Amino acid sequence: MRPVMKPLSREFIDSCRREEGRIIRGDNMTRIETFVDAAFAFAFTMLVISIDEIPKSPPELFELSRDIPAFVFSALIIGAVWLAHAKWSRTFGLQDSITVYLSLALVILMLVFVYPIKLMMQATVLYISLKYGIQVFDNGLFDDVGWADGTVAGLFVYVAVGLMSLGSIIIAFYQNALRYGKEMHITAYEHDYCHKITLAWSLVIVTAMVSLVVALVSDEVVVAGAGYLYFSLFVTIPVGQSLYRRSRFAGSPASLQNSGH
Repeated sequence: MRPVMKPLSREFIDSCRREEGRIIRGDNMTRIETFVDAAFAFAFTMLVISIDEIPKSPPELFELSRDIPAFVFSALIIGAVWLAHAKWSRTFGLQDSITVYLSLALVILMLVFVYPIKLMMQATVLYISLKYGIQVFDNGLFDDVGWADGTVAGLFVYVAVGLMSLGSIIIAFYQNALRYGKEMHITAYEHDYCHKITLAWSLVIVTAMVSLVVALVSDEVVVAGAGYLYFSLFVTIPVGQSLYRRSRFAGSPASLQNSGH
């Protein structure tokens, strides 16, 4: 049974700012949003190049700088999750019980998977750089005995489960907002926006599932393909959203303009 929500007044909706076609109903940060933002800030802190020591000489600085690419790629992944949540929160401003539970789950999962994500990015950058003879990013990661027994497949499985879980939570946020479409006066544009975000994170989930299967069935020679699969998202997400937009508004271009009224 859908929880009862007091409808937002038309006066409030009219007073809200518009941003990229969306009505900003949650312009003022709630306690739960502040908590989530603080958790993401802590996650970024856990990604920093050197969290336990400060370089005391140029050679130490250069050594620590080998992790900069892995830090950037890891930050982009975590940043994408944060941005999806931040846009949802600013657009809808929901504070129901489901939002609280989803927010807690998002924080827990992010803090659990921040190190696996960074480790996968470190391994990916090092693998690609060594494959093409670039030694500048060699931080000695593969010298550890833990990489000698084929556990890289387990790492890909670990990360895939994390991305599937994070993607499912982001989708749940947006689908929960759609349940209150009438009470929050959600526009056709916002309805479409929620579906496009759902599509994007569904593609992330599917890609993670394929990566998991590849990691489980591949040998040590081709298991790296489980990591390369994620680069396909730079193509599949824009293409998928473009195809959705064409099919959704084919024959009804006027609905594209229903963005806030």
